[in-house]
Amino acid sequence: MKKNYLWATLLLPALSFAQTEAKELELDIRGRSCIGGLGICTALSSETNKTSMKNFNVSKQSYNTLLIQIEINKLSLDEQLLFFGKEYAKITPEEILEFIQDEDFIFDKDTLLYLGVDTKYDLLKKGNYPLKFSKDKVAVTLTLSEG
Repeated sequence: MKKNYLWATLLLPALSFAQTEAKELELDIRGRSCIGGLGICTALSSETNKTSMKNFNVSKQSYNTLLIQIEINKLSLDEQLLFFGKEYAKITPEEILEFIQDEDFIFDKDTLLYLGVDTKYDLLKKGNYPLKFSKDKVAVTLTLSEG
């Protein structure tokens, strides 16, 4: 019986990280209210705000890692050009595309709480983050740092 409690004690923390429920988050990426540059410039939880920004599925992968998924069929041609630099249909399998965050971005505390991320990790550092393509989605994993 003691072994069962030991396994439960060891596995429960790991299982809590395994729950990666996707939540909607309004992000302004490379447009609308961005003042030049590339990357995320605004993030709002969809629960509290309704704006003209595009909704994306964001899931917590770990205490400081987020996965953003974009459904390709929901992107206009202009948005495809903005995100990928070309029309999605013209991207070849051997191409390596990246999400470019050209300025550091600080997520607000409410957004981090909404996503279930540790609030001390609020900084998305500028840099290049690889895009991963599947049949109908593109995903980018963002690792947050202490701000």
